[in-house]
Amino acid sequence: MSAVIKTPTPFIIKSVLIAALEEIEAEPIVVTEQVLITYKHQGGLQLGDILTNRTDYYGPQHFRLSKERWILRHDSSEMNGRITTLSATSKRYKKVGDFLQLVGKTYEKAYQEYLELLAEQERIRLENERKARVERTRVETIKKAKAQGYSVKEARKGSQIQLVLTRTV
Repeated sequence: MSAVIKTPTPFIIKSVLIAALEEIEAEPIVVTEQVLITYKHQGGLQLGDILTNRTDYYGPQHFRLSKERWILRHDSSEMNGRITTLSATSKRYKKVGDFLQLVGKTYEKAYQEYLELLAEQERIRLENERKARVERTRVETIKKAKAQGYSVKEARKGSQIQLVLTRTV
């Protein structure tokens, strides 16, 4: 038996998916060589897969990158579906469709936070570029003025720079 469960939200950014899984307490673990020794799955695990605390007949349910999207690999019949938790809290097993809906909603929220972070980083980058441009212009102006025989006095008023050029004849 097989099933296709489509999510309206494609999971494309690993860090956002991990944040969403952490938010819903799915206890994500990125598969490393050490994790490959510890965890077994009948379908096989690969480096970079993201394990969850959900298990089924084949082993831990996990996300795998496939064609630029993270896909949940699971037993479609949900035989032996359960939660194996690392923390002391007990959780109920949700059907895969319900789990993916929850992950999708949480992913969208985490994605918005990710976009806000990117926007803030871009704003900081642009501000640093502006400051560098102002400093470069200031240095060039002072250099040019001194080459033409001016003496330069610099005054700062808040975030503005005022250069006073004087030449005695």
